[in-house]
Amino acid sequence: MKAELEARFLTARRAVIARRFSNLNDMQRRAVMTTQGPLLLLAGAGSGKTTVLINRIANLMAFGEGADSDEIPDYITESDVEFLETYLKTGNTAMQTRAESLSALHPAAPWSIIAITFTNKAANELKDRIERMLGPEAAADIWASTFH
Repeated sequence: MKAELEARFLTARRAVIARRFSNLNDMQRRAVMTTQGPLLLLAGAGSGKTTVLINRIANLMAFGEGADSDEIPDYITESDVEFLETYLKTGNTAMQTRAESLSALHPAAPWSIIAITFTNKAANELKDRIERMLGPEAAADIWASTFH
């Protein structure tokens, strides 16, 4: 794949993923789309930390490392890049599933994710919100609990 086409693909992939999380503010979206290495999230009460955590889990399961990796799968073609760009221009919801599939890179398995919080109440809320966002089947294998 030529450098220009690679750059177009990476730009389109990141934009497709960002579109999925367009309901978040800029800082929340930045945290959700950070998938490489550790992430420390410091924020006050009611600022959306749980929302960020739940959306980050959804991002890891749907797109894996796609948001911040420069890796391009071998199977991506010029027509795939054009498809992503068309989806981004039109917002055609009939194209969403394929666009998101093309944007995924090593998605995380639910059983590889653990979300830890301080209280049982917070852990239960976390589990409930994960289930509402991802569905009961996907949420069932995510570990969400307290650390004690």
